[in-house]
Amino acid sequence: MFLGIDLGLGSLKVSLVDSDGLLVGQASSVVVTDNREPGYAEQNPADWERAMAVALKSLGSRADLTQVTAISFTAGTHSSVLLGRDDEVLRPVIMWSDQRANAEAEDLNRRLEDRLMAIGHNRAAPTWSISPLFWLRRNEPDVVERVRTVLFPKDWLRMQLTGDRFTDRIDAQGTLMLDVDRLQWSQELCDAIGWKLDTLPEIRNPTDLAGHVLPQAATRYGLHAGTPVYVGTCDTAAEVWSAGAIRPGDTVVKLASAGVVNVVCAKPTKLPDVPSKGFVMPGQFYALGAINSCATAHKWVADLLLGRAADGDAFNELDALAKGIAPGSEGLLFHPYLVGERAPYWDSGLRASFVGLNITHGRGHVMRALYEGVAFALRDAARPMRDSGLRIELAALIGGGSKSDLWAQVIADVLNIPLRRPVHGDASYGAALIAAVGAGAFESEGQAIETCVAFGPDILPDPKRAAVYDVLFERYRRVKDLLTDINHEISGG
Repeated sequence: MFLGIDLGLGSLKVSLVDSDGLLVGQASSVVVTDNREPGYAEQNPADWERAMAVALKSLGSRADLTQVTAISFTAGTHSSVLLGRDDEVLRPVIMWSDQRANAEAEDLNRRLEDRLMAIGHNRAAPTWSISPLFWLRRNEPDVVERVRTVLFPKDWLRMQLTGDRFTDRIDAQGTLMLDVDRLQWSQELCDAIGWKLDTLPEIRNPTDLAGHVLPQAATRYGLHAGTPVYVGTCDTAAEVWSAGAIRPGDTVVKLASAGVVNVVCAKPTKLPDVPSKGFVMPGQFYALGAINSCATAHKWVADLLLGRAADGDAFNELDALAKGIAPGSEGLLFHPYLVGERAPYWDSGLRASFVGLNITHGRGHVMRALYEGVAFALRDAARPMRDSGLRIELAALIGGGSKSDLWAQVIADVLNIPLRRPVHGDASYGAALIAAVGAGAFESEGQAIETCVAFGPDILPDPKRAAVYDVLFERYRRVKDLLTDINHEISGG
């Protein structure tokens, strides 16, 4: 059996998978984000460790974790854990969704965009690690001077098991401080923000051995001391791979805290508007268009409509109301820019909006407009990829939002492509398969997917609804353009 541990923005999830790819068991525990002001998002690594202990204890009550063959980790990329001389965490972690470093990203692009593209294959944005690290250098220099080691979330969690201090090539690229062609840290890009290169971790492949479970960790987490632990990678790369995407052109749409359209490609895009990263499949890459608010917007709207924290039954109730509303939500449009937006605008000054409200609208209209607004945002994010020649014709649909049949159908209709849902398709499952490949259960990353991944029935777009959404998408974009200046006034951006 293989154990995958994934740290998401809202929870930590663990999955136990056998060598046929069958899910033996899962458990999760909530993780809290500090959003003390607009654009800020921080988490405490101690909360991650507690969540891991809770989730493993829950899973261990139903399965013998001492029989696990191998372990691996995934987590969101871009976020940096800053450690001091004795490996103490020096400050809360600025998460990938944080937008405070917009000025720093603009500064880097103004001075160095050509070098960023040549070395890191991407331009700066508040999300990439280089920008918040630059913000810290400017605003918290005393903290930066105390930094001895930089790790990324999955690496810090893995260190709790093994004591190692490695990262993988994909998370390393997420910093925008990596020379991607040489797979080594770039002194030039570190110097651009005044960062010490020797604080950055050694780079390995996702399926490389990182270490073994230490005795004290085995006792705390219910594991067997000496169990091999493999490096792992960022959550999106693992999810795309474990959703069956192993060849150029394979596409995966993710409805999770963030929403992402991912397309596997044979080479990096090296285009400012189409970010690309290394992939689990050796020698391949994936291009992506990511929006900041997807499931987070879903929960935010649901909580407001209910006046309380929404749970599974409440989501189902609102979903049922939305099913009774015609496509287009009777004129109601939603733009999901709750924390600014990434693709395709890279604009932290954008703000969310409901436009077109009238007295006849009810909760079902609002929820359907939410589904449609996120779908429009994903179509907008995919626009530069399609314009660059990447073909998006069929996609696997993953993430918590994919469980809603209505939302899945809206995505298919708005993108006007067939969708298919993997039977198992999340990052913790991908992490478990990375452990299996590392341990030699499969000959290659491709064989693991061909052996383990299965799909449910296809979700086909409806031509009439797709035609309606083509018209509404152009309205969605016009409204965005009309509101941009006033959003900047409101946000001070």
